[in-house]
Amino acid sequence: MTSASPESLEHLLQIQDRDKAIAALRHQKNNLPERQNITDLLEALSTLQKKKDFVSKELMSKEEDQQRLEDEVNAIDERVSEQEANLYSGEVSAIKDLQAIQGDIAGLQERKRLVEDQIIVVMEQVEPLKTLCDSLEIEEKANTEQQAELEASLLSKEENIENQIKDVEGDRSELASDTSPALLEIYERIRKQSGNIAVAELNGMTCKGCHLDLPAVEVDRLKKLPPDELVNCEECGCILVR
Repeated sequence: MTSASPESLEHLLQIQDRDKAIAALRHQKNNLPERQNITDLLEALSTLQKKKDFVSKELMSKEEDQQRLEDEVNAIDERVSEQEANLYSGEVSAIKDLQAIQGDIAGLQERKRLVEDQIIVVMEQVEPLKTLCDSLEIEEKANTEQQAELEASLLSKEENIENQIKDVEGDRSELASDTSPALLEIYERIRKQSGNIAVAELNGMTCKGCHLDLPAVEVDRLKKLPPDELVNCEECGCILVR
């Protein structure tokens, strides 16, 4: 049976304290608020990108409509110029033909007015889309900058916690070096089975590991055992420090 001096059990308690501290630090590192904030921000950026793509597509479509209408106006102007040239060239003298040219010009000018009205309607649709695009760009830039700040803060905090973990692990290694390997093996086995508590003080009749009172007969039996005999709580199985 493995023996355990009061000093070695005290080392075990200190080792357990370091293990608890390391576990707490790792939990803190894994649950830094910046990590969730970055996740939320990435989701917001993804949603923002989809909105940007939709608005950009709408804007491009409207701008293409505007360009098509403007091209039509230019084509009408060219056609009007050609017909006016024909009208005043002197090459056409027949009244019927001149009236036909004038009718064509009038029709073209009426079509031009209709197209220009359509251009105004499209331009009124384009402007708010451009404004929205600019607003989304500004929002995206702000979110991207915030993401960079959060990532820098997260990295800094992670490094700080890792340094703390290394310091605690160093203390633990020194304590472990002064503890028998056999006792450490028992401690590690119990710790894996029971969670974080593998060694606890026996305070009167109460095990500080499970906080349950041991039977009076069991406590009396433990008191009669040699001080270096390794004993366990019959409730939770942890090593008892008497």
